[in-house]
Amino acid sequence: MSRVESAIDPPVRRAPLIGALTGIRALAAFWVFLRHFRTEIVDALGPGPFTQFVIHLSSAGYLGVDLFFILSGFILTYTHMSTMTSAYTWRTAVGFIWLRLARVWPLTAFVLMLFGAYFIFQALSSGDPSFLGQADPGRLLLHLTLLNGWFPSTLDWNGVDWSVSAEWMAYLTFAVGVVVLARFAAVASRRVMVTVIVLLMLPVLIVGASMQDDTIFLFANDSYVTAAGVLPIRVLGEFWIGAVLSLLLRRFLDGSTVSPASGGIRRWPLATLTAAASIGVLLLVAYNDPLHNMRAGQEEFHSGIDMIAPAESIVVLPLLVLLIATLAICPRDPLSRLLSTRPLLLAGRASFAFYLVHPLVIGAGLLVASKLHATSGPVLLGVVIGTAAAAWLSAWILWRFIEEPSRRLLRRMLPPSVIV
Repeated sequence: MSRVESAIDPPVRRAPLIGALTGIRALAAFWVFLRHFRTEIVDALGPGPFTQFVIHLSSAGYLGVDLFFILSGFILTYTHMSTMTSAYTWRTAVGFIWLRLARVWPLTAFVLMLFGAYFIFQALSSGDPSFLGQADPGRLLLHLTLLNGWFPSTLDWNGVDWSVSAEWMAYLTFAVGVVVLARFAAVASRRVMVTVIVLLMLPVLIVGASMQDDTIFLFANDSYVTAAGVLPIRVLGEFWIGAVLSLLLRRFLDGSTVSPASGGIRRWPLATLTAAASIGVLLLVAYNDPLHNMRAGQEEFHSGIDMIAPAESIVVLPLLVLLIATLAICPRDPLSRLLSTRPLLLAGRASFAFYLVHPLVIGAGLLVASKLHATSGPVLLGVVIGTAAAAWLSAWILWRFIEEPSRRLLRRMLPPSVIV
């Protein structure tokens, strides 16, 4: 394939790290955790206005996955586009795919084995063979080949790794589409880029808002429909929104075209304001559900607390895009500084491991709660807090001893001549 010059950066110069975009990954992963543990949070806190406030925000935690999709497109474009297109060949595309496989596959496969062991333990200890139904051998191959999200059936094995399968779809499109992206960057004005972002966003907003409440962008009635036309709209739309956003903001990050006015804007607390606005919009929608339409088979209330995330929560998506943008261009913002602290940077690096393993740790936490007969109050609250801590500790261990060593090992297999 012919040489494609990068319109964004001189060839083969790596982009500097944007720390806040690593830290925000930790919050996105923990947001998903809160959604999956919200019933126990209600029981621990007890019914009341504060609990309802917490649950309204926690119920929308599925949007943490959407934040990941946007971030992925942004970071991969920001990090890889210039080097990939400096001398693009089919080897470049294969090299990129190999690096992404090295990033996600080893840990995904390892955690799948942990889930298999967990289901066997549960079946043997409880005498209930139904636990083995969550570990269908026939679908294990789909999980191991990262295709489980492409062929919807059920949330089996590790129920959250459908999003890894979705990311894999996005990676494959990027490996080929990066050439088009570079040409687009060379000719498109800022106005055109903004228009493309809006056009990519519209199908996601329309489809997401039209689904039933608490579908979390995965279900129709009570059936799993991730890939039935919904997955490509969701993941590819959001991934490429992030990619085009990266093109739009790279000029600010380079400083080569920053005007005095835009330089002043970078000193404003825009990320903090955007995060506050996002929370405000989510609460406004949750407390005033405009089109109440429950998903079949779901319980709406638990101990008098509304547990459902309205489908219209997706309207916060433009603010999530803006949040990523403001975190990238406003390094002095209070939220940007917080997310760039060492603890959150470390948590952000371990966020993929946290996301994959947290359902397993929640399952262990529920076993502990059962053994302690903790059904409410301070004891259960202690279990909830302990489970969160155990999830982060498990994530760090997996990141440190499985994810990173595996990634480095597989990366070394890539010939030095392949520049990605």
